[in-house]
Amino acid sequence: MTPGRPRLAVAVSSQYPDLRPDWPLLRRALTDLGLVVSTEVWTDPHVPWSDFDLVVANGAWDNIHYPAEFLAWADATAPLAPVVNTPATLRWNLDKHYLVDLAAAGVATVPTLWLRAAEAMGGLTDGVLASIPPGDVVVKPTVSGGGFQTARYRAGEHREAQKHIGHLLDGGRDVMVQPYQDAVDAQGEGGLVFLAGQFSHAVRKGPLLQRDVGPRSGLWEFEEIGALEPTPAQLTTARAALAAAEARLGPTTYARVDLVPLDDGSPAVLELELLDPALFFEVHPPAATRFAHVLARLIKEAPTPTPPGG
Repeated sequence: MTPGRPRLAVAVSSQYPDLRPDWPLLRRALTDLGLVVSTEVWTDPHVPWSDFDLVVANGAWDNIHYPAEFLAWADATAPLAPVVNTPATLRWNLDKHYLVDLAAAGVATVPTLWLRAAEAMGGLTDGVLASIPPGDVVVKPTVSGGGFQTARYRAGEHREAQKHIGHLLDGGRDVMVQPYQDAVDAQGEGGLVFLAGQFSHAVRKGPLLQRDVGPRSGLWEFEEIGALEPTPAQLTTARAALAAAEARLGPTTYARVDLVPLDDGSPAVLELELLDPALFFEVHPPAATRFAHVLARLIKEAPTPTPPGG
């Protein structure tokens, strides 16, 4: 720990340096605990990361555009100051192929067709195209966030979906195709937030993917958020997903498990966000104080990092 008051930085993108509306709640809670708090742009080469006692990585929302650079930054920063979630966790969670690992661990996930750019150099085969689920589908790159380059297509728009898939593959991006879960239109998604591995609060996210919109380039367009009292089934599924990840990677500092109802009404994991999730403290303000205590405890318990060659 550095002399004087402990210092904490939240790594952010240059496009969103002020984070979400819940940032003032967390900043105030951390300041009340005696921490010196700031946001720092992770791509800024002049940030002295070794001056901080803890770096929270969940504000670096442009990591999807610079995945290799972001992972290199996390690896280089961790010897200077503890990074949460850990670089290993960030690496695993950056690409949504992690859903394959969750499914292998017995966690209910949304069925997914995976298409790798390296295997599609000759174009999409008839067999691949025939594998696209019937009905409405969702197409997105496996490295994506906030709805970036994600679109919903009707059953009669699969040709447009194929064009979207081809565009992503041609650009070197792996692609995932999922059947759209119709119950989301009425029920929305459930986002269950965990702090230090413990359930904190939940939000209901209204349907994000509208028909006839096409791929989007911005973040959080059409976002509608409200409080949610999760069902026992939602809690069980979310806890199973986080437990599977922690069994593989170790403890997490923050997590959000996004669930959608399948045709039979049971919840399935759409995403397990360990990289850069919005934690929606504005919906449940006491959670900001809980998170502040989690972060302050990490600083108190963390060993002093040893820089390479030190």
